[in-house]
Formats: sequence, structure tokens, C-alpha cells
Amino acid sequence: MTDVLVCRSVALGLLTVLLGLSACSAEETTPPQQPAVAVADYAAPAGAPAVCGGIARSTHFLDIPAAMGELAAGADAIDARSRLAAARGELRALVSGLSAADHPELQEAADDLLAALLGVLEPPLTEGARTAVLDSVEQFVTRLQPVCGFPA
Repeated sequence: MTDVLVCRSVALGLLTVLLGLSACSAEETTPPQQPAVAVADYAAPAGAPAVCGGIARSTHFLDIPAAMGELAAGADAIDARSRLAAARGELRALVSGLSAADHPELQEAADDLLAALLGVLEPPLTEGARTAVLDSVEQFVTRLQPVCGFPA
């Protein structure tokens, strides 16, 4: 059951391509020396909202699956919550200029993800809160891909 809690395919492989992650992991890892970015050579299509380029250059959004895995496994809850708070702050800043009138489904998915991330910042981690984060990441990425034209 721990494997199911820790490793989960997110957004049918889109998150893997977008974020360069192969799977969630509960193993402690050494943070990289240089922060990775989601899609370094991404060029947003004409008319795409600024959130597209922001996510492509994101450093903390990448960390959500690994931090959730560590939190679920109890590896280092304080560090994991700190990283999830950083991801939430980064995402909140990225979607602040998103027009709900132009992209209502993307805005709704972003709001759901922000709320779900807020729900895991305080102990205890419940199954419902863990599932809400993973599901909302999947939904956000699913809504983001067609708007931003990320590789599928």
C-alpha cells in the first residue's frame, strides 16, 4: 500500500514529460546543486497566458511529487512541508495574472491545487489531503497542456 501512496502516475505521463520526473519517491534525496526547470527550451505559443512560461521555468512546481512522497512516507515532514509551501507560493504568483474569463477551467484547476497544497501544510497528513494534492496536480497539468502547448 505504501508503494501506491508514494508512487503514482500523474496526468498520464504528461507530468513526467513536463517536469522531467520519472516517479514519486519517498527516498531521501540530495537537493540538486542547480535548480532544475520544467522545460528549459519551451517557447509559449502566441496568445498563451504568462503562466505557461512561468511553469516551464518553474523550480518548485517540479518538487511537488517528491515532497508529497516524502511527506506520505514520513521521511522528513518539516522539509517536505517547506518545499510544498514554496511550490504553493510559486504557483500562486504564477497564476495571479491568469484571466479567469479567458481560461476558466485552468483557473479553477489552479485554485483547486492551491487549496489542496494548503491542506497538507499542517499536520496531520490525511489520506484525503494527500489524494486531493495528487488529483489536483493531475487536473492542473491536464488543463495546462492544451493552453500552453506543452509536449504530450
